[in-house]
Amino acid sequence: MGAATYRSAMHVIGTAGHVDHGKSSLVRRLTGIDPDRFVEEKRRGLTIDLGFAWLSLPSGAEIGIVDVPGHERFIKNMLAGAGGISIVLFVVDATEGWMPQSAEHLAALEVLGVSSGVVALTKCDLVDADVLELAAAEVEERLGPSVLAGAPVVPVSAVTGEGIDDLVAALDRATTDAGPAPDRGRPRLWVDRSFIIQGSGTVVTGTLAGGSFHAGGEVEVVPGGRRARIRSIQSHKKEVDVIGPGNRVALNLVGLERAEVARGDAVGAPGAWRATERIDARIRVLGPDISGADYALGDTGAHLLFAGSAETPVRIKLLGAPGLAAGESGFAQVYLRDPLPLGRGDRFVLRDAGRAVIFGGGEVLDPLPAPVRASDARRRALLERLGGDDALSALVEDAGTIDRDDALLRAGAPDAGAIPSLGHLLVSPARRDELKTIAARALAAHHRDHPLERGAAREQVRAATGLEPDAFDALIEMMEEVVGDGALLHLAEHSVDLSPEHQRARARLVETIEAAGFNPPLAKDLGADAALVRALIERGDLVNIGDFYLTGEQARRAREIVRSAIENDGPITVAQIRDLLGTTRKYAVPLCEWLDGTGATRRRGDVRALGPNP
Repeated sequence: MGAATYRSAMHVIGTAGHVDHGKSSLVRRLTGIDPDRFVEEKRRGLTIDLGFAWLSLPSGAEIGIVDVPGHERFIKNMLAGAGGISIVLFVVDATEGWMPQSAEHLAALEVLGVSSGVVALTKCDLVDADVLELAAAEVEERLGPSVLAGAPVVPVSAVTGEGIDDLVAALDRATTDAGPAPDRGRPRLWVDRSFIIQGSGTVVTGTLAGGSFHAGGEVEVVPGGRRARIRSIQSHKKEVDVIGPGNRVALNLVGLERAEVARGDAVGAPGAWRATERIDARIRVLGPDISGADYALGDTGAHLLFAGSAETPVRIKLLGAPGLAAGESGFAQVYLRDPLPLGRGDRFVLRDAGRAVIFGGGEVLDPLPAPVRASDARRRALLERLGGDDALSALVEDAGTIDRDDALLRAGAPDAGAIPSLGHLLVSPARRDELKTIAARALAAHHRDHPLERGAAREQVRAATGLEPDAFDALIEMMEEVVGDGALLHLAEHSVDLSPEHQRARARLVETIEAAGFNPPLAKDLGADAALVRALIERGDLVNIGDFYLTGEQARRAREIVRSAIENDGPITVAQIRDLLGTTRKYAVPLCEWLDGTGATRRRGDVRALGPNP
């Protein structure tokens, strides 16, 4: 059977709940698939690692299910699965009620923001109606302060099948209400399994979020930057050409060794993700009503961060507060021992490594921040804005100018929108206007200090702005009041006007040169103001020929004399030109070269013929 064309954006449901409350049995009853993959799991009747299954709902949607361990010893495996889910199937045993891992799983769901879900009150066939009612009431009370408040509670039995249809209907409603998973054009798959298929190569699995993958497309494994090509895509054991977000996905990758990818890595579009060792985040410490622990967070302690399928030790540096008590939130800079490909808006779980308790979590506000002082009020103000909808504008306005690629990565934005740019930089309107002012003032100062010069060197003005060449060129192009003239820049209103003193110096200089005919003093012997000479050359009053000057009128006469002689007698030699102009060879040779260069003559061996320019 040929490959399906496309699997659209969907959702993945994850199980949660205390050990031995019947999560895996319920998944088997719902799907007919045994999520326990390992012999040890089957021998012990205990889920150790993540299990996977899928289910077709009455609405026609097909959803993936991630079955997670409930035992406290395997909490990191549970969190590896929880990082990719958007809907939860929370399982509570009616015979035991709420238990320690129930609270810990709820704490993880709370900080991950998984607000859509259904509670399965399992083993309902083992209790009477009164016990079942009390168990349901306890669950509703426990969920009351959490994001899952009001979630439907459905009594079920995986043994007898009681309530299974009601549970499927509730899951269908939750999936429909949640809508499709968002497609932001920036796919990322956190790897939860990787293995080799003989003859096919490396396969990675995970929950796809943020965008689509195409068979044949190139991907990048982050961290590490290893590139690979997608040979084929499977979802729920069906091959597809294109897969959308919110699906369980298996990618067969070409060009990647099994040892080059592991759980905790991410597969994304090339260049779309960058591993970071430092993030700015909003941290939340859960209250005991959700976590079951009265926890206070300070700058010390051993903490673990869980994001996607990854886990790493972290150091937390609180910003603007010495600590966070239970139920409080605040900003922090978090240092990761192992770099992770995190993006703005990513949620993560925090666990105390010593006390082995999930005490809170947070949301990434800036995945690529600079180091910061704890008392930096400006950074805290920026972080407030980064939690909103104008993150890219906030970054640009805070920095003034910022590298476009860095800004888009930090904001998680697909493009710059209407934000102005200068070459590779994004620039705030205020900073753009400031840079224009700096450039204009630099030119005005140069014109004031060097009135005889046509303009300032381009590099001199660029240095005043501090911009790189491409950004500076873009700035000058948008400045109507600035004129570019080769390597020089000048204000459009600027012109070289000789002062009375300069006028007198000009007259003396011109008189000296003209009095000598075509045998003028060498430039080094004139003793003239170099700035005045440059100005007179730009005005056309003087012409530089070799190491001497002629006046503009003298240069015109020389052209006329030589061209007239050639028109009358044919090509002539340097010696004849020397005699025509009444000069010496010292002057005649550079004069001939100048005539050739201006097109007045054209050299043919030892003679000069008429050139193309009269």
